[in-house]
Amino acid sequence: MQFTDSSTGMPTAWAWEFEGGDPATSTDQNPSVTYAMAGTYTVTLTVTNDDGSDEEIKMDYVTVTNPILVPVSEFSASQTTITSGNEITFTDESTNEPTSWSWEFEGGSPATSTEQNPTISYNNFGTYEVTLTATNSAGSDVETKTGYITVNMQTATYTVTFKGNWSAANHPTNFPGGNHFSSAVGMVHKPGVTFFEEGELASLGIKDMAEQGQNGPISTEIGTLVSNGSALSYYSGGGLPTGLDEVSFTITVNEEFSWVTLVSMIAPSPDWFVAAEDVNLFDNGTFISNLTVDGISYDAGTDSGPNFTSGNQVTSPAENITLITDAPLGNGTTVDPTVAFFIFTKN
Repeated sequence: MQFTDSSTGMPTAWAWEFEGGDPATSTDQNPSVTYAMAGTYTVTLTVTNDDGSDEEIKMDYVTVTNPILVPVSEFSASQTTITSGNEITFTDESTNEPTSWSWEFEGGSPATSTEQNPTISYNNFGTYEVTLTATNSAGSDVETKTGYITVNMQTATYTVTFKGNWSAANHPTNFPGGNHFSSAVGMVHKPGVTFFEEGELASLGIKDMAEQGQNGPISTEIGTLVSNGSALSYYSGGGLPTGLDEVSFTITVNEEFSWVTLVSMIAPSPDWFVAAEDVNLFDNGTFISNLTVDGISYDAGTDSGPNFTSGNQVTSPAENITLITDAPLGNGTTVDPTVAFFIFTKN
């Protein structure tokens, strides 16, 4: 701090006293003084000439505050590993008294915040970074923690009930004796993954399942999807001895593999089958509690028999898989009511 003598009467000597200053005294006319500690200090000046001296005391004249330093950004989290759908509270631990905060949460909801200690939800599995910019009047500092938050996948188990709805009362046209369904087989998989598709030729697995209720080839085909990471698991849940029986089995799904496709032979029939196709059990961050799906009836395109009990008439060349719409099972437009239900109940 620079002090300037403003005395009148042409002094020839000066005696300064600086409470808390360095130096504490000076005989310079206009001294420069450093203050190392915060506080309020008094300054005294005595001026002298041949006619005498005079003293001026200014009480609490100098106020010294601590310097404002640029923040050093730092933070912590209430937990760094969670299951998706849960929350994390972040705590600002920055030093040098920041006055504002700017957070960025990769994968979080909300993705940004200006609160000092925000609470953030993570609804999707993955590993995420967090960034905090702490600011005050002296400047700002950024702290980024890469891979700081790990969000694990939610998993769930379901009881799947395969329930027949095929009877003479529901589907009277040429209703066959000995009607039943083969074992419901299929997979838990990612979206967009399938082992059959309407409008395309049936695989050997679909043909053998729809024709004979044999599931060896379809198990192999799904096993390939499991091996390449497209599907999580293969399931075989048991068949129905009659068209009105039911059977239950358990499956496990997770966020990444939340889709289910199941098929079963309609027997007897010319290579027809019923399917629960692309059933998604995870929606908006939550597993669905209960879901009943109408089975879709398909013609595998591998047998040209006109009715349920026709002898095997191999279609050559094979035709594409189609929806069943015509008699004896369809009504000309669709199959109504469905021949089977698939009921998914979260455990």
